[in-house]
Amino acid sequence: MQRLPPEFTISNSDNIAPIAVAQDITVALDATGAASISTTDIDNGSSDNCNFALSLDITSFNCNDLGANTVVLTAIDSSGNTHSATATVTVVDNISPSLLSNEISLYLDSTGFVEFDTTVF
Repeated sequence: MQRLPPEFTISNSDNIAPIAVAQDITVALDATGAASISTTDIDNGSSDNCNFALSLDITSFNCNDLGANTVVLTAIDSSGNTHSATATVTVVDNISPSLLSNEISLYLDSTGFVEFDTTVF
């Protein structure tokens, strides 16, 4: 009787999803009215048993986004397993507005009033 060597199929699969951990942050608009964030700003210790990457659904903010904004941090590993967590990005405007004006001379009429057109400024 002849013995055949056993056949083996070894599969290596990762069925464990990464764990996304997000933190809330506050960002201030710059002088142009814009702010941006990255995954490192939101990540608060995400992990996995293998290599993984992080992404955000929203990274740019402007004056229309003042206040609380929900963003989603997603972790994906090399096997395609994913996990997401949400965070609140509070957008603030700490820059005072500036006023540009021209110097003008106004003269009262005989009744003590003056009229001027604001569109010329």
